[in-house]
Amino acid sequence: MVRIFLSAGHGAGDPGAGAGGTTEDREMRLVRDATVAELRSRGCDVTSVPDYLSLIETISWINDRARRGDVALEIHADAYGNTNVRGASAYYAEGNEQRESDTQLLLRSLLESVSGLPSRGVKPDTSTGVGSLGFCRQISIPSILMELGFLTNPSDRALMQRRRKDYANGLADGLQAWSEREARRQGLTPPPPRAYPVISIKINGQFYRKQGILVNGNASVPVVFFKSLGIDPAKATGLRQVNYRNVAYVKAVDLQQFGVSVKWDNPNKTVILTTK
Repeated sequence: MVRIFLSAGHGAGDPGAGAGGTTEDREMRLVRDATVAELRSRGCDVTSVPDYLSLIETISWINDRARRGDVALEIHADAYGNTNVRGASAYYAEGNEQRESDTQLLLRSLLESVSGLPSRGVKPDTSTGVGSLGFCRQISIPSILMELGFLTNPSDRALMQRRRKDYANGLADGLQAWSEREARRQGLTPPPPRAYPVISIKINGQFYRKQGILVNGNASVPVVFFKSLGIDPAKATGLRQVNYRNVAYVKAVDLQQFGVSVKWDNPNKTVILTTK
């Protein structure tokens, strides 16, 4: 099975940036650990790079273990003197169009999961202050470096701390898709797609033939039910969707903003939706 290497930026005693009573090193480890747990719950083969390694040691550690079809990501938090600057960005080795496409995939997945996080786009590593990034260029397998936001910006910092699960889900979505894409490029068989548990749906006291799914523990319903709930389907474009077996789903809890009461009947695995 192809493998994903995930590294939290800095390490070897380097705390990285500091702001708001926390450090880059601490926040990235927490996001990394949550992402690793999420990927493993999906059946992905993911390896967490040890935190005691320096950058040079991290590169060697990954290269010693990497196999064809593997991918690697390192996550960081940005910092700047102007605390109003915010947003996520991602870097790839300049001139590698394939990696640029992969980087766009990863950043898009993160932004879809963490609403309210601005995008600063994908960039070649030559646009950085150091001129190139060792993590992007010196690792033998496809590798990307991401900045998950600015630790020095209060809004970005709050997102990292309060919505860690959303970061983990977004990163896991992107990494899983990238890993499957790379496996196909290498002529390898990607891991089978995740199968989500099926749930029943009850709207205003009536059970429906179409079913929902549980996505990471969240009851999700097909977008086609918007009309039955009296919601303009165009409004679904503002919600994070999961496409599964050619059907678009949204989290049931997100429908509360449209005046829909959402309850969960655990014994019967049923989400109960009631319009007000």
